[in-house]
Amino acid sequence: MAKKQPNGDRFRLLIYERMWQRWAGPCVLITLASIVMWWFAPRIAIIYQPWGNLTLVPAFVSIFLLIYVYLARRLTWVQCRANHLRIQTLFYPLVVSYSRVKTVRPNPFHKVFDPHGEKGARRRWLLPYWPKTVIVVELAKYPMSRAWLRLWFSPYLLCPDIDGFVFLVEDWMALSRQLDEFRINWDMRRAERRKQRSSG
Repeated sequence: MAKKQPNGDRFRLLIYERMWQRWAGPCVLITLASIVMWWFAPRIAIIYQPWGNLTLVPAFVSIFLLIYVYLARRLTWVQCRANHLRIQTLFYPLVVSYSRVKTVRPNPFHKVFDPHGEKGARRRWLLPYWPKTVIVVELAKYPMSRAWLRLWFSPYLLCPDIDGFVFLVEDWMALSRQLDEFRINWDMRRAERRKQRSSG
C-alpha cells in the first residue's frame, strides 16, 4: 500500500492580517461611542425614549466585525495537499484540484493589482504590500463562478484579469516550491494509475 503523502505547510494569507490592522481601531472606537450614546440617551430630550436602545446597533455591528477580522487573520490560509490545493477562509473553504492549475509564478503585488487603479484609501491601506512578491496560480477555470467567489473571498485573493488566485504570504518561495512538488507528485501518481489501467 502506497504511503500517504503528508500535507504541506499552512501559509497564512496576509491580506486578512491587514484587514485586522485596518478595522480593529475604528471598530473599538465605534463600540465605545455607541455605548456612551446609549448611556446618555435617556437624558437627551430630543431622542424618543423607546428608540434609545437603537444607539447600541452600531456597537453590535462593530463587535461582529471585530470578531470577524480577528478570527480571519488567524484562520485563513492556503495549503498544498496530496490531490488538491486548499484555500481556507473563515466562512468558505475551497478545494482546487491540481488538474485545474495551468501555471504557478511569482509576481510583484503591484504588477497584479495596479496601485493607480485603486482609490486613495485602499492604496494607502495596501502600502506595505505593493512591493511584496505574491504567488499567482493561474487556472484553466474557476471551480465555481467568479461572482460567487467574490462573495466569500477578499478581492485581492482573485486575479483581476484571468481565472486564478493571488497568494500574499510571508514565505512565497516556500509556497512556490511546495506547489511545484505537490503538483509533480500528483502528476506522477496520475501517470502511474493510467499505466496500470492500460496494462491491466
